Order: sequence, then C-alpha cells, then structure tokens
Amino acid sequence: MTDDELMARLRQVATQADPVPDLVLRQARAALTTRDLDAELAELSFDSALAASGTVRAADDDVRLLSFESARVTLELQVEYQAGAVALRGLVTGAAGDAVIEVAGERIVRPIDAEGWFTATGLPSGPTRVKVTAADGTAVTTGWTSL
Repeated sequence: MTDDELMARLRQVATQADPVPDLVLRQARAALTTRDLDAELAELSFDSALAASGTVRAADDDVRLLSFESARVTLELQVEYQAGAVALRGLVTGAAGDAVIEVAGERIVRPIDAEGWFTATGLPSGPTRVKVTAADGTAVTTGWTSL
C-alpha cells in the first residue's frame, strides 16, 4: 500500500468514525464569505416588507421589492415566493457581466443582459446577497437579506 492510498483510507475511516459537525461546516462556509471584504457595500434603501403601515398590501402577498444603492451601482430586486422556492429578478444600473447570488452556501451565477436584467428561479429561502461588478471594476455586494 502506497502512502497516498494509506492516507485516503485513513481519511475515509476518520470521516466515518468522527464526521465534521454540521455547525463547524456552516461556520467555515460563513468565514469564507468574508474573503471579499474589499467589496463596496450597496445599502438597502427600500424593502416592501418594511414599508409604512399606511400602504395597502394583501396579507398573502407573495412579491417583495428591494432596492440597494451604492456610489457606483443601484440594484432593484423583485422577489417572488412560489411553492417554497424563491424566484429573483434583478435590474442593475452601473454594472455589467454577471450577478452572483449567494444563498444556502451556494453561489449562483446569472448573466446581466444588455438592459441590466438578470433572473434566477428555484432558489431556497434564507439569507441571500447579490454581488455585481461596477463599470469601473469595483466589486459591489448587497448586505445579507433574509428571503
């Protein structure tokens, strides 16, 4: 048995005998999200779920509108809740390329079209953020928002 084969076997036995706790895995994923600390933060400027109580909304409304702004980019999101999943449609001003949606430990990449739109369907609900690249190359990210 070679050293590589022995190490592979030892890893397999260790994984079965003492698996990594789920909490440790979640915290490790959360720590990896800090790797973009130099990204500009787009601040939440509007959330229809927090709109003034004087507005008229149906109790079972399944659409949420969010607006984020930074010095370089504006991002409008329409969130639709459909059968336990989330559909996201975004309009970006001041950025091009791809929108990277981070949710449930996954990174979903969607292209931003010529008019500034992107869509993603079948997303899980939970803490979510969207990253884009401004026209000058600056990374811009929204804060984490629970969808």
